[in-house]
Amino acid sequence: MEGVAPVFVDRGSRILFDAAEGQGLRCLSHAHMDHAGSPTELNVMTGETHKIFASRKKYYRRFIESPLGVKIKLPQGTLLTALNSGHMLGSSMFKLEADGLSILYTGDMNIYDNILQRGAEQHEADVLVIEATYGSPIYKFPDREGIYYEMIKWVRETLARGDIPALKVYSAGKAQEIIALVNKTLSVPVLTTPEIYKVSMVYRSKFRWMDFLRAGTQEGYEAARNGAVYVSARRDVSQLANRRVRWALATGWVLTSRQEGFDAYFPLSAHSDFHGLVSYAKNSDYKIVLTIYGFSSTLARHLRRLGINAYSLEEKLCIKF
Repeated sequence: MEGVAPVFVDRGSRILFDAAEGQGLRCLSHAHMDHAGSPTELNVMTGETHKIFASRKKYYRRFIESPLGVKIKLPQGTLLTALNSGHMLGSSMFKLEADGLSILYTGDMNIYDNILQRGAEQHEADVLVIEATYGSPIYKFPDREGIYYEMIKWVRETLARGDIPALKVYSAGKAQEIIALVNKTLSVPVLTTPEIYKVSMVYRSKFRWMDFLRAGTQEGYEAARNGAVYVSARRDVSQLANRRVRWALATGWVLTSRQEGFDAYFPLSAHSDFHGLVSYAKNSDYKIVLTIYGFSSTLARHLRRLGINAYSLEEKLCIKF
């Protein structure tokens, strides 16, 4: 492991995952900026990830597209397969195969379905490198359909008062899930910030039914004046078209920490919770499980108590096979 992500060394060639430091071939699991490593001589990702990065002004000009489910041969001879991770559009786990050894790196993952995509499926490998963002037992998310119900209930109540319901969410992935939820359940316009609008246009190339407007335009103003839902990555306005804005925060972190100034909180996450991570590690016969990110050490200790050969990459291990 180098920096904040793992490095796989095969016959002298280096394969970097996400934001790992150094030079080599870089595999990018999804288009969130905390996973956006510096462009290298060659970068591997899905086409959707490449487009979303570009919409966020992060450019990887030399890249190999890795369609989901398609095994490709990297220049050094290693076989790589990108597999749906369930985190956001284009997000992928990576399975590497070299010299009889297989390694599955999950990146950020979610085993639960949402309104836009299927959750991650179980895959076999010798070694599992699994994220642990919510890898503590305190993180058990409610049923997603229940969260959706509560969110739509709050949106309806806020609109009925004559106010604008606004949701503070991550601009790539979560924002588009909220847009889709409102589109599917309510007949009300959705306004977005310019940043979210650009990412959402990439989503609309696949989900053509998605409908949203950019705030700050005349069309957006008219929509807000008649009642709309506002989606932003920042709590950036208190009024829209002379209507009061009421804010809600949607993130898994509200289970343990709540920022002040919000009218509602929803534990909606694009990650698996603790129980989802444990079930993924248990449900295949991995020889070694390596945990990374978040509550990495906590998850590894729990897995060891279950009889799984698990270690945290926080220990900066160099593992040879």
